[in-house]
Amino acid sequence: MSRLWSFDLDGVLAEPPFGWNPAINRRVNLQPDPDAELPPAGPEQAVDRLLTATWYRFRYRLRPPRPGSLEAVRAAATAGRVIVLTGRHQRGRRQTEAWLTRHGFAPHLEDLVMNASSLKSARYKEAYLRGQGATLHIDDDAATVALLARNSIPCALLSWPRNRDLNFPGGVTRCEDMTEVRAMIERISVDD
Repeated sequence: MSRLWSFDLDGVLAEPPFGWNPAINRRVNLQPDPDAELPPAGPEQAVDRLLTATWYRFRYRLRPPRPGSLEAVRAAATAGRVIVLTGRHQRGRRQTEAWLTRHGFAPHLEDLVMNASSLKSARYKEAYLRGQGATLHIDDDAATVALLARNSIPCALLSWPRNRDLNFPGGVTRCEDMTEVRAMIERISVDD
């Protein structure tokens, strides 16, 4: 079976606005949900179409990629399959795909997985990755990496001020930047 590398988007591949990442969930005590399943996506509503045409059209457009993120994705692509697994809502898909293409990520990706459910980001990623056999998930969200590690999914935590002072379960490796993430991917790839 081919290795599966899973990357978060905001704060990992894309820089947050003004280099400040306030959206990190610090709840590292979430416990696995043994019944975690992805709920079916609901029908598109008028509000979804309105947000797609307005807010999502501009929300992520000007965010630059994080330094070293494209190189980390390339390294992962040479060693298996790569997906972007983001808590971003599905209504921003077109703009997110355009961003990934514009910054050179798209040719290296097998899939872009976006949240079309009512689940919060950490629970959505838990439900999606359960049973996928992910080699490594790379994220900046403290709740997500702690929850995934408790589900036996190895994680690389990209350091930000809001996640540095927290204690994580085994299975979480802290990385200061995307260069360290790339080195970790290369090390795991050679270890087989």
